[in-house]
Amino acid sequence: MVIASAASTVVQAFSQIGRVFSTTEGMDTAALFERVRGFDLFGECDEPCLQRLIGEATWFGLPGGMQLDRDGENDQAVFLVLSGRLRVSVADDKGALHVVAHVPAGETVGEMSLLAGDAHSAILTAARDTELLRLSKASFLRVTAREPRVMTNLTRLIIKRLRATTARAASLMRPKTFALVPLDPGIDAIAFGATLRETLGRMGLAVAVFDQRHREEPTENQYHAETRNDLVIYVGDEAGSAWSQHCIRQADRVMLLTRAGAAAHGRAFEQVAAAGRRYELVVLHGAANENGAMRNASEDRHNIRLARHADVARLARLMTGRAVGLVLAGGGARGFAHIGAVRALREAGVTFDMVGGSSMGAVIAAGVAMEWDDRELLERMHGVFVKARPLRDYTLPLIALLRGGRVQTQLKSHFGEICIEDMALPFFAMTSDLTDGHAKVQRSGPVWRALKASVSIPGLLPPVVIDGHLHVDGGIMNNLPVDVMAAEARGPIVAIDVVGDAGLRVSDENYGDESWLSSIRRMRRGAPGLTSILMRAGTVGNEYHRRMARAQADLVIDPDLPGIGLTHWKKFDSAVAAGYRAVKETLERQGLPATLQAAA
Repeated sequence: MVIASAASTVVQAFSQIGRVFSTTEGMDTAALFERVRGFDLFGECDEPCLQRLIGEATWFGLPGGMQLDRDGENDQAVFLVLSGRLRVSVADDKGALHVVAHVPAGETVGEMSLLAGDAHSAILTAARDTELLRLSKASFLRVTAREPRVMTNLTRLIIKRLRATTARAASLMRPKTFALVPLDPGIDAIAFGATLRETLGRMGLAVAVFDQRHREEPTENQYHAETRNDLVIYVGDEAGSAWSQHCIRQADRVMLLTRAGAAAHGRAFEQVAAAGRRYELVVLHGAANENGAMRNASEDRHNIRLARHADVARLARLMTGRAVGLVLAGGGARGFAHIGAVRALREAGVTFDMVGGSSMGAVIAAGVAMEWDDRELLERMHGVFVKARPLRDYTLPLIALLRGGRVQTQLKSHFGEICIEDMALPFFAMTSDLTDGHAKVQRSGPVWRALKASVSIPGLLPPVVIDGHLHVDGGIMNNLPVDVMAAEARGPIVAIDVVGDAGLRVSDENYGDESWLSSIRRMRRGAPGLTSILMRAGTVGNEYHRRMARAQADLVIDPDLPGIGLTHWKKFDSAVAAGYRAVKETLERQGLPATLQAAA
């Protein structure tokens, strides 16, 4: 038996690299036997079979963030994940690594390469402190020769994996362990962890919590907690401590706690970066109406007002893949339908946890992110686009037909100087970057600036400069950005698409070739003019991309907007009513999707 000597060697190695690691020191053969017996691969093996397997195996461990070296004895081997989790990554044609799956405790990896004799195409990294048993190729062949049942089980497992690759990958990518690490002295992380646990419990989830009071407990407790609970939360004590490092290494997702208005820095950031971990900021606000801000480059930021249980509940849904995302398409005046649709969805019991959109959709989504109720959203949007008539400040068309000053004034008057990262709900706005030719997702900076860029149709409004790049209407490249929301993998998505039959039509082939006087007469009869053409160009997007985006949504709403064009601002009430009616009719016809019901 080589388990004891291997454990000793690993302890020395971890000490040399300066990482804290809880080994299996003290684990007896009986405990190891119980773990191995739970593997599907050895489900039909009797006790002598398992004892022989353990005798052939070598125990070793990987600290969180460390890559599994596939040279030497690890080249052709089967690995049993006893505890922790392995992250599976593959490189694209440019050498960039992408995570494609996770291997949790109780599963095996490496058997496909061993049987096929192929070179390793995937990179295995410890997602957190991980204990493994290695069966070399020779050992595995000896075990299967004496126990054919193992090979039979392996064949069944491979078939099962091939049949459910997509569903299995999505399930395994969902985080199960979380680390809450306070950045600032005085943050009561234990109390926040308890509140979060209580909230998750009301969602029907079993949650185990480990804090510094459990640091002396054997790692067996943590292992069993993960197998017996839906989620495990590790609560750190302070940035930079040995216990906080342990929590970070054990976590699938790291959540750093800080106070509103605090400078986001500290050793915890360095530890997360060193481990190659993506982190999220949880910004704690002391009161329900507190608007303190904190600046940091993290795209994942959650503003939690401690006096509001709804904020903690939203965080719980975001953690567990139950958060509802709302995506609103651009469409000029047709976008007013979003207002009615949002109202009807709220009446149906749908709570939005994150929002985003393009062009007009981005503006209305920002109102949802500001937590405006139905009446406030209606009145503000009517004030901006109908009463104020912002598309009237014509200028010498050197850059665009309009100066854009009125648009900026109106956006500032309603959104002020608040930044996207300080909004109550996570929000993004799509823009099209003319400098590098790519669609861009705006997740930080002043809300008004991102919105102005998202609605700046080229030729109609001047581009907006963001970080030295020229940004214009997001609808040009991605008018219904469901893919951006889906990439977050936070939960079900509702998409409202108002483009519909907004295409411009003219029957006379002489359109555009006539005198200016004839053109004016034709426009009076309903032919599209310059503004309509530019508006349509800014919202047409890519039809193939649009179809793919719709397929990624759990619920798609298509308001029927006959006679409402992109520039028909005075048909505000009709568009709002059409959006409301579309949701009501859709839900009456097909009901609320099961994914949205589960998220409620």
